[in-house]
Amino acid sequence: MKIPGVGDEALIGSLRRALDVMADRGELIASNIGNLDTPGYRARDIDFDAALREAVGAREGKVPLRTTRPGHIAGAGASAAARPREVRGLPVRNDGNNVDLEREMLALAETRRRYQVATRLARLRVQELLAAINGGPAR
Repeated sequence: MKIPGVGDEALIGSLRRALDVMADRGELIASNIGNLDTPGYRARDIDFDAALREAVGAREGKVPLRTTRPGHIAGAGASAAARPREVRGLPVRNDGNNVDLEREMLALAETRRRYQVATRLARLRVQELLAAINGGPAR
């Protein structure tokens, strides 16, 4: 599993950053589901594909700063794509809530599948590196 122009450290770092984005999205989806019946709550999400592209494309020394609360100030390297945003275009119920459980469950399944693929890629790469170090075939 060699990506042209990407060294082992960059590949593992990119996978780590991608896993971070997926974990953040999973937490956001869980928050949306947890607030399904909260009056006035608006579903939030991140631009998943853009955040992943940004995470995988990040170079050493330019790791985005993570903001965990709306009031936090993003640093110069912070990821704009990974910031939670209100989901637009969802029907709003009478209580002002727009969480759609079906949408959230689909997003959760998609995020879980992508997380599994990324962890498998990381595991395979580590196995290849260990095999190279030990001088034997990958197991």
